[in-house]
Amino acid sequence: MSNKQLATLFACGLIGWIVIQALLSLMPVYAESLGADSSSAGNYLSLSFVALTAGTVVAGWLSDRFQRRKAMLISSALINIPATWLMGQVSELWQLVALTVIVFFFIGMTFTSINVLAGLFASEAERGKVFGILAINTGLGAVIGAALSGRIVDAWGYPALFLAAAACWLLQPLLTLLLQDKVVSRDATTTTRTAAPDKAALGGMFYVLLAANLIAFAANFTALLARPLLMSRLGFEATAVASVGAIGGLISLPFPVFFGWLSDRMNRYWLVALCFAFSAIGLLMLASATVEWQFWASAILLSGTGISLGIGPALVTDVVPAQALGKGLSWYGFSSSAGGIVGFTLTGYAIQGFGMNATFIGSALLTVMAILLVLQVRRARQLQPVLI
Repeated sequence: MSNKQLATLFACGLIGWIVIQALLSLMPVYAESLGADSSSAGNYLSLSFVALTAGTVVAGWLSDRFQRRKAMLISSALINIPATWLMGQVSELWQLVALTVIVFFFIGMTFTSINVLAGLFASEAERGKVFGILAINTGLGAVIGAALSGRIVDAWGYPALFLAAAACWLLQPLLTLLLQDKVVSRDATTTTRTAAPDKAALGGMFYVLLAANLIAFAANFTALLARPLLMSRLGFEATAVASVGAIGGLISLPFPVFFGWLSDRMNRYWLVALCFAFSAIGLLMLASATVEWQFWASAILLSGTGISLGIGPALVTDVVPAQALGKGLSWYGFSSSAGGIVGFTLTGYAIQGFGMNATFIGSALLTVMAILLVLQVRRARQLQPVLI
């Protein structure tokens, strides 16, 4: 892949992550200001990730069917400009929910289009490095988005935050013009397998890997909802609440590239399991956190699940034929965003039913389950090399 192509994909992805991290860091608190309780806030964020998941899956189908990824990137940004701005003008919770659904749907389309283009242009020997570089956007987006969002809200209020987020989308259409697209023949085959694409090519254990990813992200998203609510109830201001995500993103910045580079040289499954293990420890720390440095340390560890996004897509690209890559990567993206749906839906009710501490501990145990599933996939891969 050329440096220009990679840099442009990186910049497009960074825009999306800045916006999503800026919004997620304060959306539960914003929803509460419009009358939502903890369960309603959870359902609101869950619905947001239903839209993100839908956008992810639709983009994968559109990518394989029409192969117009540049057009998808441009149209997604143009729609999100007014929709994001309007989120700061609402006076009712239902209005915020409707607009958030639109924005998150097209964010899902954006991320999938970027990943598909990366998978199509990256050679097998550099996939881990390429996806690792793109995964830096998760942490860098948190550093920029979360760090600025709290300060903007404290100084000028929520309308200014959404105006700034809308302005970010203006850059994406211009950057997309610099990208190359690629048309893949429908009868193309990979050099390593002759199996037909679709279910036969993906293999049964592929879906076990998706289940592991879904569980790990569901547990991780517990913190995104519960941590801002916990900090708000402990009396922290918006700047402090948002800064936690920024600190975690800042410290974790080098790791996606490092782990991606490692994944080109060693077993990717063990690295994904290690990333999940870091997050499990971070969740356990939140169960007893009361001061700011504890929330910072937890956020750093919780970034492990995000770091895995630089390894998982490379693993999927290794085994999915090019003509089915849109499906494979969109389903992998579906599993992480679906984790947001499950995590946000259950977290609000879990907090009300069992309390904050029990919710964090239960989420940590779910992450351990995800680790065991990843290791089971590795074992199956060793026994049957044709499967993932």
